[in-house]
Amino acid sequence: MVGSTQDRGSNANATSASLGNPFFVEQGRIVGQRVLVIAPQPQLESSFMANASINSAGGNVVINAINTGTTVSTLNDDDKAFSGKGQGILRTEGSDMATWTSQSVGNLTPEGNIMTHGVTFWSTPSTTGELAFMNGMIGLFEFQLDREGNLSVREWEWESGIGNVAAAPPMMQGESPINSTSIRTSEPSPTVTQ
Repeated sequence: MVGSTQDRGSNANATSASLGNPFFVEQGRIVGQRVLVIAPQPQLESSFMANASINSAGGNVVINAINTGTTVSTLNDDDKAFSGKGQGILRTEGSDMATWTSQSVGNLTPEGNIMTHGVTFWSTPSTTGELAFMNGMIGLFEFQLDREGNLSVREWEWESGIGNVAAAPPMMQGESPINSTSIRTSEPSPTVTQ
C-alpha cells in the first residue's frame, strides 16, 4: 500500500542516497493522450516533451537536451497499479541524438498523482558525440506526474558489470528487453546495492 506523503519523501531521499546523484534529470508536460483499449485492462498512450539535463564526465559537464517520448500504460485489475512501456528520442542543443526504450511499474497516489519506477535502455549511433557515453547504458528511473500533466524524472546509471548491452543482438519490434520480472508495486522506491 502507498504510504503517506512524508513516507514517499523519505523513500525518494533513500533512493538518492543509495544510488548517488542522478545523471539525468528532466521536467516537462504530457502533450497528448489517447485510450488504446478499455478491455480486458485499460491502456492509455501518453506523449510528452521535456527539458533534460544530462551529467557526463563524472558530473563535470552538463548537456541540455529535449526529450520526446511516448508511453503505453496498462492498468492492473486493482485500478491503482499499472505497468508501462515507452520509447523516445533525446536531442541535444549540439544536434547529437540518443534513443531509449523503457519498462516501468507504478501506482496512483491518494492525491491522484502517478509515481513510477523503471529501467531505461539507451542507444546512440554517435561514437564521438556528446551523448556517445550513453550508448548501451542502462538507467534506473523515478517518474512523477501530477494531475495537471506536469512530469519530472530522475535517472541513475546502473553499473551492472554485464558489459555493453549495445553489442547484444537487436530485438524484434514489440519484444520486451526484460524476459521475466518480479516487482512488487507496493514498494515506492527501488534500492540497488553493489
